[in-house]
Amino acid sequence: MYDYQTGSDAGFGTIPLLILLGVYVYFAYCHMRMAQKIGLSDCAWWAWIPILNTFLLFKMAGKPWWWFFLCLVPLVNIVIFAVLWYKAAEACRVSPVWGILMLIPLLNFIAAGILAFTGEPSRPTPPQQTPQPRQPASVG
Repeated sequence: MYDYQTGSDAGFGTIPLLILLGVYVYFAYCHMRMAQKIGLSDCAWWAWIPILNTFLLFKMAGKPWWWFFLCLVPLVNIVIFAVLWYKAAEACRVSPVWGILMLIPLLNFIAAGILAFTGEPSRPTPPQQTPQPRQPASVG
């Protein structure tokens, strides 16, 4: 009456789960490295938290947080993510084409690695030296 499966089918769900976990770790690590390269080290850990990593992408691209609502609109979200990845790739000092390739399945594995591990890290800009106002010369 009851058919219990043993042995060969026991790990059927484990292998895909481990593969998905590996993919998540790879993309989160690449996202974190991109944030560090851009100079957002204080919030690079956001890459490991779902949904919050989208807000990290907004910061990397220099876009406001309310763009998140545009990401919830079907078809508009494709354009929004294309702009976000394009700007993030520019911030990483890599060809923006690699940012657009993040939208294409399977190519995004290569694009994420290139965005994270190539290009030169951005250097913090030195503070601007403001000239001191000239003091009037004293007569006498």
